[in-house]
Amino acid sequence: MTKKDLTDELISLFNSDDGTLFIPKEKASVTSPDDRLAESFKQITYFVEEYDRRPDIESLDINEAMLAKRLEAIKNDPKKAEALDQFDTLGLLAGPEIPKSVEDLFENDKFGLFSGSGSEVLKVKNVPAYVKAAADSIARRKKAEDFNLYKQGFAEMQEGLKSGKYKLVRFTNSNQIKVGRYYISMGLMVFVENIGEKKIIHGSPKARTRLIFENGTESEMYDRSLAIDLYEDGYCVVSEDEIFDDVNITDPIKGYIYVVRSLSEDPRINTIENLYKIGFSTTPVSKRISDAKDDPTYLMAEVELVESFKITGEYNPQKIEHFIHRVFADAALDLSIIDKNGRSYIPREWYCVPIHIIRLAVELIDTGEIVNYIYESKTQEMKERSYND
Repeated sequence: MTKKDLTDELISLFNSDDGTLFIPKEKASVTSPDDRLAESFKQITYFVEEYDRRPDIESLDINEAMLAKRLEAIKNDPKKAEALDQFDTLGLLAGPEIPKSVEDLFENDKFGLFSGSGSEVLKVKNVPAYVKAAADSIARRKKAEDFNLYKQGFAEMQEGLKSGKYKLVRFTNSNQIKVGRYYISMGLMVFVENIGEKKIIHGSPKARTRLIFENGTESEMYDRSLAIDLYEDGYCVVSEDEIFDDVNITDPIKGYIYVVRSLSEDPRINTIENLYKIGFSTTPVSKRISDAKDDPTYLMAEVELVESFKITGEYNPQKIEHFIHRVFADAALDLSIIDKNGRSYIPREWYCVPIHIIRLAVELIDTGEIVNYIYESKTQEMKERSYND
């Protein structure tokens, strides 16, 4: 039997519309666990982009609650969080890092807070906070044998305060501690008789003082310890027309770090002690908080301005704000709020920290001494680091 040459017929078939039948189909790619993880995280990202908030784990919408649970599981798994870092365009996996050591602060100083000089943090509004004197502060005092030399001075200051010749201004900066000045510390008038030479003590510049108290006692505490006491409940005694401030008000204002407290009637909020929002604004703070009652950022309630710090010099206000948030990260509020559209919102920048501690932290950042302190949320105090550990 003669074989037929089928070459032409085959070429014709391959070139016809049915020719694609002879092209092998591509094998379907197998989805890897990493791909599934990335896709599930993208779903969370899409939700945040659409609703401008993170999914709420307590939402009545089961899909939203599942997204929130998924996000929580990813954040709690360092390996998954690291694998998704390249997809985290919204910073959903980032969290405020609590400084654990001096070296950690310097090595991770992404914002250059401690590389500049000549910067100032200016206090422009203050509201007194009344607390009792610390026992260790009182314990450092002893009887002043030469109190008669100072007794008349205290009497004159008290009489001047009554007549209006002198006035009290809130203590705002350690630079305001000067020899020959009178202050009110823990409700007691104190006279700075002497300030010694500054020395580096545990990595921080300090100077011994001689303080004479109105009750006839004296102390040789460090100037930094006096500043900490004054931050709690301190005032400077100044003449009626005196502007007692050691800051340069000619520098351009870059913004404001502000502290407000909520006037909410929600028992979940108004029963929390020392609850403050620490925020940043490039506009006057009064304008920034004017619509607080309609803003979930402010817990959907009016707020009261407690502190406002003008930022000038070389500091970047947003970086200062971020650093303060890192310092107090362990005391952040964990609460969800329903906005006016019925959506759940998790407010940021609210912390359970005493106001005098916030004031102290701002100054410590300004002077660079913050690297020598750490905030302990359990005791609600800035604790000086021990270099003997």
